[in-house]
Amino acid sequence: MQAPLPGPPAQSTMYHPPQEAMMGGGLFSLHKFLMIGVILILLATFVSILPDFSGAPNQVDYDTEEADWSKDFAKDTESHNDFERVMDTIATLLGTGGVALIGYAFIREAYDEDTTTPALRITLLILGAVMLLQLLGSGFDVSVSV
Repeated sequence: MQAPLPGPPAQSTMYHPPQEAMMGGGLFSLHKFLMIGVILILLATFVSILPDFSGAPNQVDYDTEEADWSKDFAKDTESHNDFERVMDTIATLLGTGGVALIGYAFIREAYDEDTTTPALRITLLILGAVMLLQLLGSGFDVSVSV
């Protein structure tokens, strides 16, 4: 007697997440955006004080009896000033990004229908708008001088 032919292999079912999870916008969380914004602001603070750790060049560190000590001092001073400008620019970008994330989180939370009271929604909307408009109104300038 002949064995029956095997049927087609069973297809594995793919995972389908629940529709509520797909529609709920699970990527946004007020706490997540607030924490990322605060971390960016703290990182900006740290980056802005990095040039102070080494300090600016001082004349005491150079041998004044050498012929080219003033050129070396001027070169090191200019290098330190460039480093300070770059660190301040990076700190400004990080701080601006942090404040923008916090402002966006407030505005997004104000439009969420799960917010408990209308007063809280209005407060979050005003606070987020003020934070974002403050960024635009401050005229942040990301130009690098040569």
